[in-house]
Amino acid sequence: MVPHPIVTGLSTLMKQIHFAALVCLSFFPVFASAQAPTAPNLLSDEGLARQEAHAYLFDEFSKDKESTYRGEGENRNLIELVLSNETLQLSGDVSIELPAGSQRVASLFKYIILRGENLNHLGGIEVAPYSGGGTVERSTQEPKLYRFKLPAMPVPSEDMPPIRIRTRCVDGKTATVTQIAFNSQGKLPVKFDDIPYRTLGADRPRFPVNVHVDLQHELSIAGHVDLERQKFFRYYAAPGTSDPSFERWASERNFSPGRQIFKLDPALVVGYGPGEKLKEDSNNKGAADLTFFDRHDSSPPKTIPEFEATDYAMCLNDYPEFMSVEHIGRGTPLIEHFGDAANLAAAHIADQRRDGGRTAKWWEVKNESTIKAEWDYHYQKEHDSWALLAEFHNSVAEAVHAKTPSVNVGGPTSAWMQLHVNQFGLYRDQTRFMDLTRDHLDFYSHHFYEDMGSLGAWERRDKGYSGYLLGRLEATLDMLQAHMEETDNVKPILITECGSLQAGRGAADYWLRLRSFSAYLHKLMSRPHQIDLSVPFVFTNMHWNPTSGNVAFVPTEGASARGPLADFQATPVAHFFELWRDFDGRRLPVATNGLAEVGLNATPVYQGNRLQIALTNMTSHQLSVHLSDITGEALHASSIQQRRLRYNDGEVIYEDAISLSDSNAIEVDAEETTVLTFTFDQTIQPKKTLLRKFAYAAGTAVTADQSQTFQIDIDDASDIESAKLVVGVHRIKGLEQAVSGTFNGHRFESHPEWTHKFDQLLAPLEIPISKDWLQNNNQIQIEPQPGLTITSVHLIRDRIGEALDSKHSQ
Repeated sequence: MVPHPIVTGLSTLMKQIHFAALVCLSFFPVFASAQAPTAPNLLSDEGLARQEAHAYLFDEFSKDKESTYRGEGENRNLIELVLSNETLQLSGDVSIELPAGSQRVASLFKYIILRGENLNHLGGIEVAPYSGGGTVERSTQEPKLYRFKLPAMPVPSEDMPPIRIRTRCVDGKTATVTQIAFNSQGKLPVKFDDIPYRTLGADRPRFPVNVHVDLQHELSIAGHVDLERQKFFRYYAAPGTSDPSFERWASERNFSPGRQIFKLDPALVVGYGPGEKLKEDSNNKGAADLTFFDRHDSSPPKTIPEFEATDYAMCLNDYPEFMSVEHIGRGTPLIEHFGDAANLAAAHIADQRRDGGRTAKWWEVKNESTIKAEWDYHYQKEHDSWALLAEFHNSVAEAVHAKTPSVNVGGPTSAWMQLHVNQFGLYRDQTRFMDLTRDHLDFYSHHFYEDMGSLGAWERRDKGYSGYLLGRLEATLDMLQAHMEETDNVKPILITECGSLQAGRGAADYWLRLRSFSAYLHKLMSRPHQIDLSVPFVFTNMHWNPTSGNVAFVPTEGASARGPLADFQATPVAHFFELWRDFDGRRLPVATNGLAEVGLNATPVYQGNRLQIALTNMTSHQLSVHLSDITGEALHASSIQQRRLRYNDGEVIYEDAISLSDSNAIEVDAEETTVLTFTFDQTIQPKKTLLRKFAYAAGTAVTADQSQTFQIDIDDASDIESAKLVVGVHRIKGLEQAVSGTFNGHRFESHPEWTHKFDQLLAPLEIPISKDWLQNNNQIQIEPQPGLTITSVHLIRDRIGEALDSKHSQ
């Protein structure tokens, strides 16, 4: 049933090892005991096939075709390639075959664009045979332009079947296509990118790494001791939206549904089946006839018993056309109909609770409303689009709270969280939105995605890497938190989508998604005090896009996309669920050193006599993790097992239970997340709790062309065991000199080597602060540095307290 290679762990007899109360796992800046370099790092078979397709595109296929480029030399990118300028008159059922060879180069692009007239008369698009009989995601649909995403394409080959665009015109309507083009969104370099198709770090010795895990203390992160698995181990769905067999499969792996979109116009106005449809109120143009809900059953779909009490998020989108800006912005309501749209949203949510007895705990007002494709007023310079966005969110929140007070309403469900853009202009838009909605919204929500072609992020730091997994996620969340603290508007944050924008179904495509899912999950679960929910964009299955690269299961040949699990076969995405299936427990302190903080995450948890450690290595180095005794009461591990999900020699490899004979030289490959499980003969019993608290300075996104002063006030300076100052920094081309200053008159500086090599550095610097420096009112002065922006400043302080039972931890 599983068509992808799985390497099982060894079954060697375990030796009992002596394990200290303090397990050490720390980075040494030497190569002692590291393995010898392997053979030259050659391209995988997939890499060779994609290299040939890339050469075919530029050497043959694009010749004599209109094309648009940006940049110069090796930095030149192909933006758009016109496939046809033939005029096509369309009506009824539509089928358009793309030129020969299009299928071989399609995976290099992101979109197909149709240009012409009355394209709004076209329905959903099937890209046959590659979208599996379903329709692909629409990006923009206007009368003159229809842009839609290419499906997840297989590895290119010469014998691929041609691409055929299939759709249907609205009955009685026609459309005209005058041009068909591929579009890369500016991300198709003329120089072939081979990094994704090599085994990163295989040509260098493994780095020995140590990390300290403290078994004498539990860790309380602002009151949160339990891992709170229900916040972080989610998949993209609402309860009851797939066959129960898929829900049972996910539940058995301790994952639950987390979030889904409800598209008002397709679901209620067009409808997904027979029955009455929502109509415009004949007496109130632009408003919905809300008497519809007196007759409509809005009950949520039936789910398995395990998910009936699950809290989840839903997002409203595609407000009805009769109340929206014409054709643009995926149902952006007209300003004069904000109230009507709010009343519709409130009526639907209240009716769902009334008819079905339950609804989502969190409702987002409008999906990804920070970008033009979702909120039309961002196009219109005559409007203050962000003020309108806040006004609309407030209207919806007020209407929903009036009818269903228990529901939490939030937004802006942000896309493209590059908040440093336009000299932090996008960040100021976000903070203004928070300020304008502070009295109405219950949470703020955002999306984070790794871009296409971002494997080998560490090697791309100075080559345009713009993702979030090398410090940008942490710096962004710190900046938002600092502003909320400064304005006394602290609300939970929901990450309702995260993962990768990579399309395709090759091994490297799957690996980019898998390593992104795990890395985001790991980083976000380290912030239980800030994050109330995080949902990776990972599915058990998709009946509307059955061969998506984001699904754990695809239908077997000839099977229905709506069938049970028995009619499906696993993809590599299923390994994500397996990797994390039983990671749970209470938190323990951990410390790493030597390897950049942004490159290594470590989280230990324990239950009874079991210790688990999750390690995520976002560098391009292969690591050798060394476990050694330090001090403290010895414990005996009766077994050590490692669960691995990695990429090697062009294959995604999952190893479920590697039995280790000792705790030395545990292998962790580049961009790998691994889970280690230690089982001891006696129960782990931490004696006390490390209580971690956070305090933020006022001031965010502050330019440091001149000296800047920040103040952090605390009330427990005399009780602190240890402290770190965290300074978020942004600078084009990285840091050329140390970030230096004083803390209550005591000098500090930070200039890690890894910060030198960024096109756009946005990351936190962690600076140890002597507890003897601390006062209740702390003055931090940061010295000037040309081009430097201080994104936020906060203090992490730890003190020792008594052990907490689970009743007293959040």
